[in-house]
Amino acid sequence: GSISLEVMVLFGEENSGMISASIAASVLLIYFTISGHFLRHRVFKWQIEKNACVSKQIMDVVTIAHRGSKSEGELIENSMAAFKSSIEAGIDMIELDVWLTSDGEVVVFHDPTFDRVCRCPGRVNETKFADLPTLKNDSREDPIPKFEEVLDAIGDDVGLIVEFKQDSDELIRKGHEMLKQRQRTTNGTTVWFSLKYKINKKLQKYDSSIPTLPSIIEVAQTYVLYYLGIFPFVNVPYNIFGFPSDDINAARLHGLIPLPMGLCRLLTWAVGGKPARLFKQTKVVDNLRRRGCPTYILGVNDEEDIHSFKMTHASGGLTDRPKWMLSNHKKNMFKKII
Repeated sequence: GSISLEVMVLFGEENSGMISASIAASVLLIYFTISGHFLRHRVFKWQIEKNACVSKQIMDVVTIAHRGSKSEGELIENSMAAFKSSIEAGIDMIELDVWLTSDGEVVVFHDPTFDRVCRCPGRVNETKFADLPTLKNDSREDPIPKFEEVLDAIGDDVGLIVEFKQDSDELIRKGHEMLKQRQRTTNGTTVWFSLKYKINKKLQKYDSSIPTLPSIIEVAQTYVLYYLGIFPFVNVPYNIFGFPSDDINAARLHGLIPLPMGLCRLLTWAVGGKPARLFKQTKVVDNLRRRGCPTYILGVNDEEDIHSFKMTHASGGLTDRPKWMLSNHKKNMFKKII
């Protein structure tokens, strides 16, 4: 441009390239210095206002029962018994997953198929409610519960995270109606989200007053913005940040993001570790929490995970062992960093 031409005239063609590079480097240094300052010390009013839907109850959450209870005693994940046990123990919040059966019932279940938890073939969205198998382990059987039955059983005050597993407008509409009937869309107790980008966008658009966690793609976008220095100056589409404590698995990443398996392996190698190297960048989490955006870490199940909880500056943790986590919380093991 005109600046490059003026540089060439003043200093000659041989030195102009070096001087232009020096100017570019100086501009980049100034830019990233300003970005770093805002990341560590400043947030904008409109970034705080974006998270006005996050209630004090959600901000104060520390202990979250992942699928009710996955790895404690004889209980089966996403069963009524698991949810009741966690609530009776004093958990702050429970997390569960919803699907739509072929005849339009909203049910609480995690996988698309019955193989792992029911020990039989079949798919949730291709089965009528009356034909659903039971949840099974070596010790017990439990029915797959309806979403509305779980809502009534846990009451209106316990915190709730609902993950939508299926891309279905009917599921979103019916799930929202059930939450609304119980004042959960307005009483500051409920979070909904999907790890799949398309579904998460639909949830954010359907009712923006209900806080969301990020999809996998939105987590990745956050760190791209961070490394580009743009993150301190933009809003994020979610209201609560979340990430796993365990090593990121390429196969799972491939199932959530439409990328070639080879690229997924490369990404998991680049950000691997426990917790992943990516999530040790605590400046992102600290900035989000100053915006009023709490941070939940998934997979707090042993002493090593407590270390990850503290290292990543998380404010809350999802656990498969709610009673174990509660006992450690009472010992002040999860003391908040900021």
